Amino acid sequence: MSARLHAVRLRRSDAAEVGVGTLIIFIAMVLVAAVAAAVIIGTSGSLEQRAQQTGKEATAEVSSNVKVVGIYGLRNDTSTDIYTVRMELSLSAGSKDVDLNTMIIRYSDGNNVRVYGFNATPGFTLSWVRGVGTNNVMKQGDLVDLDFTTVSTTLAPRTTVQVTLLPEIGAPIDIVLKTPPTYGTDTNVLIQ
Repeated sequence: MSARLHAVRLRRSDAAEVGVGTLIIFIAMVLVAAVAAAVIIGTSGSLEQRAQQTGKEATAEVSSNVKVVGIYGLRNDTSTDIYTVRMELSLSAGSKDVDLNTMIIRYSDGNNVRVYGFNATPGFTLSWVRGVGTNNVMKQGDLVDLDFTTVSTTLAPRTTVQVTLLPEIGAPIDIVLKTPPTYGTDTNVLIQ
């Protein structure tokens, strides 16, 4: 029996204490990773919402464009210069409806700058060539004449002016108008 007692000696080991310390560090790392993951998920959700909103706004800017079909100068008779500019407007393909009540026109002849608004002073007028124009909202397929008087009394031949159409939604339209070298006998002069 004594041989058996000698064979069963207990050994002292600190391995369990090291294991508990390692377990505590492991749990702390898992908690830190969980907090970091929660922050990253929250941030990515916020960024996704902002990206979607920016995408919608960018699409509206690009797809809601007014298109200038033609530009004419109107004269009282064959002996006067252009006193009114007429722009024929339509919508680009795929464009959403555009409220022309909110459009602004910026006109510059190099010396004078004037800003026009609908039912404003100075102002522009609208007339529907094709379409109904309910509440002055332009829809797909509509054709609208937009008229405004020039800053100076008239526009002589070979005059250059800058006109910018600023719709509420959509890209601004910059146009450089140069009147023809002569008007001839036309009272409705094609400018562009």
